[in-house]
Amino acid sequence: MAEPGAVAGVDRGRPRDPSNDASILDAALDLLIERGAAGTSIEAVARRAGVAKLTVYRRWQSKEDLLMGALEHARNADPDTPAAGRSIEELVEFTAELLSQPRFRALMARVIGASVDYPKLVTAYTERYLQPRLDAVADLARQAVDAGRFPKDTDPSAIQDVFSSAVGFVLLHGEEGLTAAQIARRLWALLHHMGYQPPNP
Repeated sequence: MAEPGAVAGVDRGRPRDPSNDASILDAALDLLIERGAAGTSIEAVARRAGVAKLTVYRRWQSKEDLLMGALEHARNADPDTPAAGRSIEELVEFTAELLSQPRFRALMARVIGASVDYPKLVTAYTERYLQPRLDAVADLARQAVDAGRFPKDTDPSAIQDVFSSAVGFVLLHGEEGLTAAQIARRLWALLHHMGYQPPNP
């Protein structure tokens, strides 16, 4: 009889090596960005990570599970979104800098491109990677409205939509060389159009 809490198909005979986990997840993320979900295989991930294929299968039962784990790993490795209670100015700077990174743009494009064949991957990306950032934006938006930075009847979800739209802008206009300053200018234009009033110096 299996031990309580044991997971079917997982070898409990040897403790997991955290360094192997990190190497595998890094390799999976790199290959996802380079080749897309369809072009990534367990075998290729194992070769890139320098481990046996069985080592990967002991941890993740399918490629989709592995890629979802890689997205979670990427989220944990990234700097946190500015927390609620900090300024809209800091949020614009953070968002523009993140979206200006070619690696992040490539990851977004690969995940969106996998939506038909790997729908769970898109769900995982949204829930584990994008939604925590959008939740922080919503909290900060509510505080900005309450503080009078926006007209009092402004719907905080509309402010959240402005930052969400930046993702689409980058995917449509994300040619090599798109800078954080260009993205920030677009964000500020939209926020000022909504009536944002910066704090007094």
